[in-house]
Amino acid sequence: MNKIVRILILTSSMLFAWCLCFSQDEATIVLDLKKTRADYEIAKQKFENNKKLLDERAISLNDFNQSKNELLSKEVDYQKLLLRLISVQSYIIVEKATKYQDAKGNRRVKVTVKSAIEGNQEYLNQFKDHFDVFSPEMRSGKIYNVFVSLVNIADQITISSPYEYRIPSIDMGNEAIADFELLKDMENLQVVLNYNGKKDQKNIYLEKDASINSIDISSTQFSQEADLSSQATYDLSLEKFSSDDDAYRIMILNLPKQITYDILDAESKVSQIKFLQGVNTKKLSLKVYLPDRDDDIIVMDKPITFYCAVLTNAEYNKIVEKNNQIFSESEIKNILGGKEKLEIIPRGKGKIEVNAPNLYHEIKIGDSVNMKVVIRNAGTRRLDNIKVLLDMPVNWHSNVNPELIKELEPNKEVEVDISIIPAKDEGVGAQEVKIKTEALADNRRVDSDDKTVRIQIEAKTQVLWIIVLIVLLIGLIVGIVIFGIKISKR
Repeated sequence: MNKIVRILILTSSMLFAWCLCFSQDEATIVLDLKKTRADYEIAKQKFENNKKLLDERAISLNDFNQSKNELLSKEVDYQKLLLRLISVQSYIIVEKATKYQDAKGNRRVKVTVKSAIEGNQEYLNQFKDHFDVFSPEMRSGKIYNVFVSLVNIADQITISSPYEYRIPSIDMGNEAIADFELLKDMENLQVVLNYNGKKDQKNIYLEKDASINSIDISSTQFSQEADLSSQATYDLSLEKFSSDDDAYRIMILNLPKQITYDILDAESKVSQIKFLQGVNTKKLSLKVYLPDRDDDIIVMDKPITFYCAVLTNAEYNKIVEKNNQIFSESEIKNILGGKEKLEIIPRGKGKIEVNAPNLYHEIKIGDSVNMKVVIRNAGTRRLDNIKVLLDMPVNWHSNVNPELIKELEPNKEVEVDISIIPAKDEGVGAQEVKIKTEALADNRRVDSDDKTVRIQIEAKTQVLWIIVLIVLLIGLIVGIVIFGIKISKR
């Protein structure tokens, strides 16, 4: 608050100082004008006297010429001050600046300026005996060559076309209009006036042309791409060109039934809007939701054009019963109200699935794992250049067949054989191998569906030693039996 107060005090001080300087400058000119007029009258009287004396041959021609030159010099000084004073007295004011839309939907501004010299005519009459020193425009009170331009207050960049508008002349007390197309939409801007060697700036808030009773609507994201089963959001900027306080209806036209939508004011869904008093702009958003699959109407990569319209209740009631039909361009054009043409391009989405019947394997040292996986395209766009890659422990090897699947249409699948060969010196234990995929869909990388294979490695059984042990055991048993028989015979 203190900062604002300081700024207001500083601004007021500067304005007061400027007014004071201006008044002092004008007063100084008036005083100088009186002095130069007196000098001019004296020089003129001297010239008239010398003219008589020259006729009577009382002075030389040289003396007469000196008085003549002196008269001309004083007259020029007098003229200069007169012109300077008249220039200070003349000024242009900005009557109003109205923002409107033309038939093509372009935003334009009409600036009405007025010559504020009418009160000076009485002042000018003081010098009517010397009107010969006035230029024609000064004598008539007309101001010539008034240049008007529109500037962004923030960065002082011209935001209109033409960059500068020239008004050839403005009669005393009359108005003139400078019409611009706005190159950047603004609510307030600076009007810059250049005339009579002066430069004047006015920061103004633009009036709205309420004669058309319409709401203008625009979107900077008018064309978007979205994957099937996803959504797209359009920003909507609404600007009121009406003096009514009525509510307005929002309609979406020519959008296929398969695509649903919501119109949001912040987080709330709306179908009507109303502008508060003194508020002329509003921001909304439109969300459209694409279906999961394409069909005859929702065709991938084919743009779908539709309209967002803001209508009065009367215009809404005219077409609400036809809302389910497709309006032609000419019918859209004849609908009275703000309309914005939007476009959405459905895109397919690639999705890969990896299915394996068994992700756990037990093998002996020195053995390998042989398994099959099924690669399936679960998306809505063809998959290209599919590769199955294995992330394995160090010194492990693998074979994948086929190494490359060139393309795979949606809902199609391919079986891939995988051999996983552990390292030669791999010991007993558990290891994991990750199965990854690489693929493209519409030149976009598709997310991998990773799978993890767990492999339990166990020691091999020593068959030779088992046979030896069995033979020894059998021999031991036979020996015991024979020994037992011999003992029994004794």
